[in-house]
Amino acid sequence: MTSLDGLDRAESDQPIIVILRAYLYLLGGVKPPTEVVDALRHIDPAAVSVLESAHLDAIRHLMHGAYGAAGDTLLEISKQFPTDELALAAGHQVDFLTGATETLLSRLSTSPLLTEGATETYPYLLAMLAFAYGENNEFAKAYTAGSRALVLAPDDNPWAVHACAHALFETRDNTAVSELLSSTRARWNSESCLLRTHLSWHHALNSMAAADDDALAGFADEVTGVLETECSAMQFTDAVSLLWRLRLAGIAGPDDFTAVADKALEIRDASNSAFIDLHVLLAIIGADRHALAKQVATEIGAEATDLAEHLTGTRRTAVGVAESFLYYCQSNPEQAVRQLISVLPAVVGMGGSMVQRDLALELLVTCAHGRGADMTIPAGIDRRPLVTYLRS
Repeated sequence: MTSLDGLDRAESDQPIIVILRAYLYLLGGVKPPTEVVDALRHIDPAAVSVLESAHLDAIRHLMHGAYGAAGDTLLEISKQFPTDELALAAGHQVDFLTGATETLLSRLSTSPLLTEGATETYPYLLAMLAFAYGENNEFAKAYTAGSRALVLAPDDNPWAVHACAHALFETRDNTAVSELLSSTRARWNSESCLLRTHLSWHHALNSMAAADDDALAGFADEVTGVLETECSAMQFTDAVSLLWRLRLAGIAGPDDFTAVADKALEIRDASNSAFIDLHVLLAIIGADRHALAKQVATEIGAEATDLAEHLTGTRRTAVGVAESFLYYCQSNPEQAVRQLISVLPAVVGMGGSMVQRDLALELLVTCAHGRGADMTIPAGIDRRPLVTYLRS
């Protein structure tokens, strides 16, 4: 995707290139810039193929916030054009942004492209499948598929590293996670790697789980360091998520959120997903800018009514989760727990991986720690590999 910047004007105006540019933003949870939207509007319907027209339909759904419809459209493309890798990859990301874990797996496992040797991109598609296995609690399959993907494409497959790291982390093999990320670091630590910050985020969480404070400090600096330059919305969410875990552990305070809070409104202006909106609110709340957080939450709740129900509904969930963090900052853990439990079943719909959504559980456990049996935590949370250490 990043190579699109090197195209000349004639190439950039081709419908497929405009489609790719739109996906580059929308699959990252943000709206395309004005020039891309204008280019989409100027595409001549008579000049596009049936396949390109179908992708344009998916893009229209995404811009409207109709993620479910976009995912269904991409599934239909995969049925009609089973060799179209773009539909498979875009659908994979849409499933991620909607928390549709079962579709995440079935979309890939039923594709003929997930047959070794079927396509040159098989190692990268296999890495996507490995991640899908992990999100469906099939960690052995996830690690096997991710490891095979790394064998087939060892030098340029950060998605396979990512899937293996997830599987190992979920099974609490922190030593193996550290060894994997350290040994492959040279392959994904370049500025051009889209997963660079996210894999550093994983390294930080794993260091936290292993109580390796020195490593944690170094990786935390790497993750938050992206805020000093123009960063993507997804990099922003990684920084906010890590800072909140550090705050819950007593390692960070409101001042440490200054950089993410300063960038939050800029990210909010571009946001096209509840996943991004939640982290915008958490950045502002983390900096103890509570009045601004309430203002932004009100604005999110009053978004244009022409947006799809999926986006408006998940944004309401994002506001509910953010309110629980606000109660925590206001020294009201009881209300934080009650608020969070009331919205917890809907959190999956905001998207993100299980590890990313675990931030809500980190708050839940932190608030309930040592405060009596009247604050009942839902069953099963103790089986999650949470990383926050409650320090006296």
